[in-house]
Amino acid sequence: MKQIIVFSGIDSAGKSTQIDILKKEFISKKTRYKIIWSRGGYTSLFEFMKKLVRLFFGKKLPKPGRNTERQEMFNKKSVSKLWYVLAMLDLIRLYAFTFRLYRFLGITIIADRYLWDTYVDFNISLGNINLSKSILWKIAVLLSPKPRKSILLYVSPEVSFQRSVDKNEPHFDELSVRENRIRYYESLIIEGKWKLVIDTEKESVKNTSQKIKEYIYGI
Repeated sequence: MKQIIVFSGIDSAGKSTQIDILKKEFISKKTRYKIIWSRGGYTSLFEFMKKLVRLFFGKKLPKPGRNTERQEMFNKKSVSKLWYVLAMLDLIRLYAFTFRLYRFLGITIIADRYLWDTYVDFNISLGNINLSKSILWKIAVLLSPKPRKSILLYVSPEVSFQRSVDKNEPHFDELSVRENRIRYYESLIIEGKWKLVIDTEKESVKNTSQKIKEYIYGI
């Protein structure tokens, strides 16, 4: 087995739980795998570049995380465009080259978020960038390998928010932001971006993992 298995969904939808269950399944079957968490703007080389910028210009920049100063900076078109270009270039590097390398080596990739999760992220955070007209976005869609198995774990914004509160997560999205996110996900579901969609509010963890197992192994 050498394929790309994608898990998508808003925060606290159950992705990490199901990925951990699948990981144990692969270990028991001696399947070679690699879990890769990816999110546009947080890929490894881009994170390294951001650290260098903070090293030299730290005092002039707003604090990392969600804050008013950072949002005001991103509202400047020149800043958001530069950030977008660099983020997209590293995302293309990760998907088009690194993912293909692992697959060439016979390693199954479990992707914790993938291309369309970044599409949702960027529509939320970079409102002045039109992704549908972006050449870089079109290149990313063209060059990124299509996953053999794509799974969206669905949960309502209210439940997602409450789970983040219960877990005491730092810097998590407000309810209104999650409501906006889920609208994007719902439109992408209609477009058929994922082959398996599971409502984790209606399904238990066990039933969800069983459906994922049946889907992956073609049972």
